[in-house]
Order: sequence, then structure tokens, then C-alpha cells
Amino acid sequence: MRRLWTMPGSVGILVLLLSELAWADAFVRFLYQQKVGQEMTVTGYFRRFSYKKLFFRRDDKTGKVEYFEFYGLSMIPTQIIGNGSLSLRPNALDSVLFLYPDQELVKDLPEQGANLWFTGTLLGFQYGISGITSAPGSGGDPYILLQRVSTHPPAHIANDAPPAPQHGGRP
Repeated sequence: MRRLWTMPGSVGILVLLLSELAWADAFVRFLYQQKVGQEMTVTGYFRRFSYKKLFFRRDDKTGKVEYFEFYGLSMIPTQIIGNGSLSLRPNALDSVLFLYPDQELVKDLPEQGANLWFTGTLLGFQYGISGITSAPGSGGDPYILLQRVSTHPPAHIANDAPPAPQHGGRP
């Protein structure tokens, strides 16, 4: 009788342990729920690139690769607002890339800093959605097309109490 309960339970635990998303941290689980084309707002520690870089986007379903040149900045997020919101402790493995075609949009920003709010449209992930679930630091960072920068959080965030930080990381 005990074996009847043990076998299905063991199979369930094995499937959960082998699932990549089950091992993923809070940052990856949050990104997995986002949709390409939606607006996202992010704050955290950022560093601007002073020159154009070549980026690419791969369609996870067709495998088609699109190359493009943009200026950009990388960010280690402390809060992300998209389809829901997430607060994080800064972690170098969690990275977001903001792309912009014209430096005029960021002309008044320092080369690096923190606590500014960057809003843009989610373009996708460098290696598709599988890139964010395969391993931290694998290059599956989200690419966001920058629309605006603000020193204040969005109105719907400023009125709410800040969410408690979620601790990411693998078990």
C-alpha cells in the first residue's frame, strides 16, 4: 500500500527537479511571464555604452535571427514592473539591456548610476525564452527598447507601498 503512494510522489518530485523553471530564480520566473511588445519599467544600477553595439534577436519558434545596431545600457535591476512587479536584491547575474537608436534620449544621464526609472517596450530575449531558463548568465537577458527615463517612479508605483524584496537564487 505504501508503495502505491511512494511511486507517484517520487515521479512528481523527479519531474519538478528536472524542470528548468523549477530551478530558476525569481528574476527568471518573472521574465518567463512577460510578453514581447508589452511596456516594462525598470530601476536599478545602470551603465551606458558610449558606442553602438551589434545586437541580435532570435525567434524561439522559427529560429530566425535579426541583427541590429543600437546604443544601449545594461542594468542590474532592483525593481521591475511589467505583467506584475518584482523587487530584487542587486545580483550581477540578473541583467536587463535597454536599447535606444539616438543618444539624445539619454544625453543628460551619467555614464553609470542608479535609482532612475527606465520605461520601454520588451523586444525579446537574446536567445529566446529558452535563454532565460537554461542558466543564469547565459545571455538570455531581456532587450527593452527605451522610450523614456524618469527620476520618479511611475504614478501607480509611487502611490503604493514598495513590495518586500524577493530573494532570488537557486535552492
